[in-house]
Amino acid sequence: MKVIFLTNVIRRMGMMQQTMEKLQQEGKLDNACACRWITDATVWEDKWHKELSSSKLVIMKWMGTGLDTPFLQRCVSLLKQLRLPFYIDAAGSKEGELAQGLTPEQLAVIKKYCMFGGEINYSNLWLYLQQLLQGETITVDEPNPIHWCGIYHPRAKKVYTDLVEYQRDFCVSGRPTAGILFYRDEWVWGDLTYQTAMIEELEAQGVNAVCVFSNGMPLEEMGMPSLTQVFNSFFCTADGVPAIDVLLNVMKFSMTTGGSINLDYLKKLNVPVLAAYTTIAPFEEWKDSFEGMNAMEVSISVSLPEFDGIIHGVPIAHKKILENGDVRYLPNMERVKRMASKAKKWAMLRHKANSEKKIAIIFHNYPPRNSNIGSAVGLDTIESIRRVLAAMRERGYKVDWIPEDTKEFIKQLTANATNDRSMLTEKQVDAANKLKGAEYKEFFALMDKKVQEQLVKDWGEAPGSVMEYDGDILVPGTMNGNVFVTVQPPRGFGEDPEKIYHDPYVAPTHQYLAFYRWVRDVWQADAVAHIGTHGSLEWLPGKNAGLDCSCYPDLALGDLPNIYPYNITITGEGIQAKRRGAACLIEHLPAPQTQAGAVQRAKEWQKQLEELEKLMDEYVHFSSTQPDNLPRLQELVLSKVAEANLQDEVTYDEEKPFDEYVMNLHNYITDLKNMEVHTGLHIMGQPPEDQQLEDYLWLLLRLDNGNIPSLTQAIAALYGFDYYYLLENSSLIYEPLNITYGMLIDRIANQCRELIRCLQQRDFVKEAVADALQLPWVQQAPAESREKLAVVCNYIVDTLYPNLLLTKQEITNMLRGFEGEYIEPGPSGAPSSGGADLLPTGRNFYGVDPRCLPTPAAWEIGKTLGDQVVERFIAEEGHYPENIGMVFWSGANMRSHGQCIAEFLYLMGIRPKYQSGSLRINGLEVIPLMELKRPRIDVTARISGLFRDTMPSVMQVMDKSVLLAAEQDEPDDLNFVRKHIQEDSKELEQQEGMEHAAAWRQAAFRVFGDAQGTYGAGVAALLESKNWETIDDIADVYVRWGGHAYGGKTKGKFLPQQFRKRMGSLDITIKNEDNHETNMLSSDDYNAYHGGMIAAVRSIKGSAPRSYCGDSTDRTRVTMHSVQEEAKRLFRSEAINPKFIKGMMQHGYKGAADMANMIAHSFQWDATSAVMEDWMYEKYAEKYTFDPVVQEWLRDVNPWALQRMTEILLEAEQRGLWQAKPETKEELQKLYLDMEGELEDRADEH
Repeated sequence: MKVIFLTNVIRRMGMMQQTMEKLQQEGKLDNACACRWITDATVWEDKWHKELSSSKLVIMKWMGTGLDTPFLQRCVSLLKQLRLPFYIDAAGSKEGELAQGLTPEQLAVIKKYCMFGGEINYSNLWLYLQQLLQGETITVDEPNPIHWCGIYHPRAKKVYTDLVEYQRDFCVSGRPTAGILFYRDEWVWGDLTYQTAMIEELEAQGVNAVCVFSNGMPLEEMGMPSLTQVFNSFFCTADGVPAIDVLLNVMKFSMTTGGSINLDYLKKLNVPVLAAYTTIAPFEEWKDSFEGMNAMEVSISVSLPEFDGIIHGVPIAHKKILENGDVRYLPNMERVKRMASKAKKWAMLRHKANSEKKIAIIFHNYPPRNSNIGSAVGLDTIESIRRVLAAMRERGYKVDWIPEDTKEFIKQLTANATNDRSMLTEKQVDAANKLKGAEYKEFFALMDKKVQEQLVKDWGEAPGSVMEYDGDILVPGTMNGNVFVTVQPPRGFGEDPEKIYHDPYVAPTHQYLAFYRWVRDVWQADAVAHIGTHGSLEWLPGKNAGLDCSCYPDLALGDLPNIYPYNITITGEGIQAKRRGAACLIEHLPAPQTQAGAVQRAKEWQKQLEELEKLMDEYVHFSSTQPDNLPRLQELVLSKVAEANLQDEVTYDEEKPFDEYVMNLHNYITDLKNMEVHTGLHIMGQPPEDQQLEDYLWLLLRLDNGNIPSLTQAIAALYGFDYYYLLENSSLIYEPLNITYGMLIDRIANQCRELIRCLQQRDFVKEAVADALQLPWVQQAPAESREKLAVVCNYIVDTLYPNLLLTKQEITNMLRGFEGEYIEPGPSGAPSSGGADLLPTGRNFYGVDPRCLPTPAAWEIGKTLGDQVVERFIAEEGHYPENIGMVFWSGANMRSHGQCIAEFLYLMGIRPKYQSGSLRINGLEVIPLMELKRPRIDVTARISGLFRDTMPSVMQVMDKSVLLAAEQDEPDDLNFVRKHIQEDSKELEQQEGMEHAAAWRQAAFRVFGDAQGTYGAGVAALLESKNWETIDDIADVYVRWGGHAYGGKTKGKFLPQQFRKRMGSLDITIKNEDNHETNMLSSDDYNAYHGGMIAAVRSIKGSAPRSYCGDSTDRTRVTMHSVQEEAKRLFRSEAINPKFIKGMMQHGYKGAADMANMIAHSFQWDATSAVMEDWMYEKYAEKYTFDPVVQEWLRDVNPWALQRMTEILLEAEQRGLWQAKPETKEELQKLYLDMEGELEDRADEH
């Protein structure tokens, strides 16, 4: 009576085998019964046909993918054909379960034995199946549910099912209490060593433990209590008050998306949830790996739990498979201690009075000078923290002084020691806090041996020489009551710029670790807050996920609760802070924006452009009414173009009609006017008001938001147009009003704003919608358009405006974090790119499950992006590109759901296959050349370290697609992938004597990135350090940092020659953007990755590639610009736009710092990619440093930033990137020396 059990679940396999063998030895079970291990890689062979045909009943437990592997499909079809009874449990897949030849009653019994689990039920399952097949009367005991859930304690004689009784026996009153949630399966099989270790460690640290087992996804129809009931029974008192202060969740997946408990329940419970992991890899493998967790674990243990608002902890146990096939999770005692102390610190935030709590507020400070304290994208960090301090004082924290304004705040901070050593005075050094050399050496002695070796190799014997004074290490910062306001120490490349050329795997300095040690253990902070996007802690070397004590982020932060306000748009980097910096994120709104040339034109916004626009409008009108006047107008237009330096941006071809030139010019200026420009910075907890609110609402409504139509398109439709048609034909005449389409666009913008103002005047009450719909032009609109406008207006008053008001919770939630409360999770992305539903801010944002990328929608956009690149290249060069280089960032692909990944596949002529139901990628297929209608193009990816960490499964998909394209037997001129791999592998065989297979594998690497455990492109650090001479130096660093190959079993193999060769072959480089909240001048990362690639091509190939930025902000209209075009568009619409400058001037110190960054980023792009013209540098000098009003303001609020601006402009001149006018250069030199003197005087005062 042969029964076969098949599974890919290791514990189920072990237990079924053990019970089967025991029964067979006792002679109770037919010896033909068998257990077979299968995986998604199992191949269908003849033996399977024999084995299944000879059996009488087949049971299968399958987890993970659906039943669509080739093996499972063959298996199921054979069973159906043979009409064999079978039951397949594939819970979680779209099939769920399949069965035949068994009655519903019999199936119910089989399911119960399986679900109830444990030795008794598995043994009885075997006996039940045997009796069933023999047609005997069933005498086996019925399935026994044992306990569904309960409290486990190693010293308890029983399972507790009553919390009060358990508390009486095992809890000490007055102590903080930690709840632990683990899988019932582990309890059933007696796999309890790590739970025991965790309970004992918590108790040793003075924390009660309530350790509860339950099913992760309870099936209530089986009688299992839901997680809500489990929480109510064991984590709450009878009257619903939380009985725990912190919850350690060891389960995988997401509790809330699984539907067993909802977010509202977790919000009501209001207790922080920490994730503790059990890893699938055994201890040794985990310890030695840089990944820390494999691709599957990154999805189920890291990404999915983030939907529950968890805070990441550490691995506490590792899987070990015993000789008898049994599975045990064995505790990692060092990590168990760390997990317990983390839990205790979070719990104590609920027990300690605010007046006694010590909070360290850490400003990021890159570059580490006084000009850039509080560096963060889009946030006025200084004003935000000024407001946070005031709110803290109200909540009872000991805060001695609240600065009047940001100027006073900075004055106070710079009066004490900072990171800027050029400004440090003896008095400041004497007064500063220090970690004693002896104390640091004790700390150093406790570090992992390999960490000690690395630190000594990189920075000398402890305590090193960085910030070391008489053997002690300086800790900069300003004490304010119980709040320590300080600056994050520099990463270290600036201390020794030579390191940038040699090895990206550099430890942080001794001072970096000493700083955090002092904050944590000497001053004894209760929590830290890292302010804004982003710092360096989470980018220090170490594992990708599941960190150990030799990973620098873990070594620095230790067990401190970390509250981290973060820009909602910068998804990827935020996820990094969450996963490697154990941060509880508090997302904040991006910086406010408006239209670059909006209707209330900034008074002098490029008068030239306005005059030019008038001339062109005249030209359009005259061409139909007074053709004789046209030649004179043509001359005027051309001279205005030269005056505005537009001749390179819109080129005039004398062969073509002048009308065509005017149309192109008109479109270009209309485009500039309609770009977004930042009008300041966001201040935490401050909802947009007045004009900014009108601007922001209009920006949020420009595109479709889910089912809410675009306001702009709805109003354009009143005139019978698609908005983009108007933009692309802005010089045509709209007859009814006798105005150009460009002017019609302005009119539409006015009407959008009028509608919003109508609601705004009545404070967005519901009744205001009726008023807005009474506007004369709305009433005249056709019914369908009125309906659309009504939908938009209702959306504003019901959802959008109330969500913007909730911006206040950015500060309240930050303070709730300090009080150990639960911060609810929320999505992240760009609100103004059709993402208005991402609001409100103030939540703890999460990432995405990488197994679903690219989504079907992103695949369509990726194809469009790919087609545009190829078409434009052909238009410019007259032939197909053979080699393309693409930059891959994690955040961009999380926000856009994998558009760049889709473009990579599509360019090679490969498409993803989707698993039905879950829509996960489960394979690839070749697009036939007949359908592709072009050659397969060879693409090389430079992925960021973060992409490697967050998207391991995607890297494999990309690598497989290259191999698949190269396998196609197609002619060289139609398959560039195959052509190049063939050439390169031949070369490796001949020159290096490699075997064919090994040479082919190596030649086919197309995914390159950072060395394992490291991050960054090295270029920003190099340019900031000034330690370079030619573009070849930049290329060397780009290759040194990025030349590590990923694919198949290869993880970060350093192949600099091959990466150099790939770079030297590129025809095109690409970096796509999916939003306008940030742009290529927003941070130095854009230039480091994309500019660095362009520099590498220029250096190695000897000529510049074509470089493009795809823009999918509006998914209905994907566009593309060259890097040079994009730089000029941003320069004109934002950098020198008075609206931008005025906006920054409202933010004092931080506005000035960001203006200096704008010049720095422009200069860095110019160094790599030659994007700046002389006139652009002259404009920076004129508008930022010479303008008397701006200069006086800079001297007042941030003289260091003014010095930095002059320094950068002079460096650009000195390096020959700019032929400055003699008088400009002289003025800059004078200003620089003047500032140097002024800052020295300022330092002497301290």
